[in-house]
Amino acid sequence: MSGEPGAPASVLVVDDHELLAHTIRVALSGEGVEAVLAPPVSVPRVLAAVERVRPRLVLLDLDLGPPIGDGGTLVAPLVRLGSRVLVVTGVSDRTRVAAAVESGAVGWVPKAAPFPRLLEVVREALAGRPVLSEPERFELLALLRRRRADELTRREPFERLTPREQQVLRQLAEGRTVDAIAREGRVSPSTVRTQVRGILTKLGVRTQLAAVAQARAAGWITGAGEPVG
Repeated sequence: MSGEPGAPASVLVVDDHELLAHTIRVALSGEGVEAVLAPPVSVPRVLAAVERVRPRLVLLDLDLGPPIGDGGTLVAPLVRLGSRVLVVTGVSDRTRVAAAVESGAVGWVPKAAPFPRLLEVVREALAGRPVLSEPERFELLALLRRRRADELTRREPFERLTPREQQVLRQLAEGRTVDAIAREGRVSPSTVRTQVRGILTKLGVRTQLAAVAQARAAGWITGAGEPVG
């Protein structure tokens, strides 16, 4: 049996940990399950492998490393191609698992789970049986809704900033001074100071440092001062 995609198989393994991926393939082979590997070198390559192999089930890691990164972005395209998706991951953030389930994954198995448990879930998924109970699905999706509501609440104050105030806040986060921002924007320092005061008032803080810290804590900007989303 080949370990590379090219012929029909029941299971396609998408994982950037080569040793683990091969171990899973060998274990499935020992159970009589035809499995092949799709190295996650790019999204198009993974989807092309699925189109060639037409697996009934894809075992998908959520941390695929560059260039793909978040394997959760593959769930919906894989489902549209006709495969069931079972998340097999070491990710501890259950909201990422929940997002994968929302996108169409049938369930998930932690990488730390014993192999017999993984094989049992794979058999259930291949047979088209549920691998995630309704209470578990409800709990995951409720967790995802709460997390999104919390994020909206944290980011709402930044949405009240004018576009110019948002730009100034990002520049402050990048370490620029008021004078530097004024020179770059070809305005007077007093104009920038007025914009900064507007930022502080709307965010309910007293200092530029506190405003930047709040923006980072809310996930509105990254550590490098780039806007998120």
